[in-house]
Amino acid sequence: MIKQNWNINEDEKNRILNLHESATKRMYLSEQNEVEPTSYYEIDGTGLKFKVRDGKLYYAIVDEVNDMVIPKIFMNGDVSDFKVDSETFELKLPNKGFENSIAIADDFYAEINAAPNAKPQNYNNTDFTFIGLLSNYKQIGTPRDPKMIGRPIVYTASILQQDVKRLKELGLTQSEDGTISPLTYVKKGGNGIYIQLYPSAGHTSYYSGEPKETPKETPEEIPFELNIESPFKFNEVYLTDEAQKEFTDFIKSIKTNYANATGDVQVISSASIDEDPEGKLKTGQKRKDYNMDLSKKRAETIASLLKNSLPGIKLNFIPNGIGETDQFAKGKKWPDVTDENQTAPNRRLIIKLPQIMKQQ
Repeated sequence: MIKQNWNINEDEKNRILNLHESATKRMYLSEQNEVEPTSYYEIDGTGLKFKVRDGKLYYAIVDEVNDMVIPKIFMNGDVSDFKVDSETFELKLPNKGFENSIAIADDFYAEINAAPNAKPQNYNNTDFTFIGLLSNYKQIGTPRDPKMIGRPIVYTASILQQDVKRLKELGLTQSEDGTISPLTYVKKGGNGIYIQLYPSAGHTSYYSGEPKETPKETPEEIPFELNIESPFKFNEVYLTDEAQKEFTDFIKSIKTNYANATGDVQVISSASIDEDPEGKLKTGQKRKDYNMDLSKKRAETIASLLKNSLPGIKLNFIPNGIGETDQFAKGKKWPDVTDENQTAPNRRLIIKLPQIMKQQ
């Protein structure tokens, strides 16, 4: 990894945070017919408020006197525009608003760091931190819920090197202007230098400014499922750090929502087919048999963790290791597919709880 710090002094940060304020406010106040002038997005747990207009992102403030939310600073937000000079590893200027985004993220560092859902997983050891609009580009983090695309969230970014062949497989193209981005790379020997983005969980609330309706006493179903891709450390029964965080949150939610629920719950662990299933390992065991045994041990470990972590919960967790499969990504298996990144969806931990009802 190539490390480059983005340092900004206090005077420059203040200059950026006040950039365009007067002009933007005049522009906004002149648009008296704008729909929902009190609407805004807020990144949960941070107090950061934003307007999104025509695909552009603005840091916003609340004008309580005029009952408006005013876009204060232009930030762009389109992460495909986030570009860095491949020689100096500095943010490429003009960068269409990302200098503002970096300054605001820096100014709210403490709030972002304290909000688990706002903070990207890679936060402390990265080259840049900024706020952008959640993208639908696969290589920079497709959100689980498509409805979240276009909402402001926190990103961190690292400058990395990767084999050019792999970058092309991810859909990146070679840069024409010497800049690197989440979508382009600059070739250096057999490798390419590019930008890797790490999005946060994307917990952003939308406030329309309209009066809230009186809650109705109608039941709401709560479908509840943990479904993690490539959750285990290589050849081990233990979860990766990322999967462990999801698993911990999953346990907390069970305690909150399933205190009185009953029923059998399958704990499914599966493996992908990356080599000849009939091929023998050094131990003499067939690969498919080894993967079946490992899947069973993983499922048993997770089921045991659930039982030990949830005393008093009446759910019955049943381990179910299913071994090698391509049922989660049909056709993604050896010998047609040899890229383990493509077969990754078949490496799964799935725990699907029974649906329950709650009153709104």
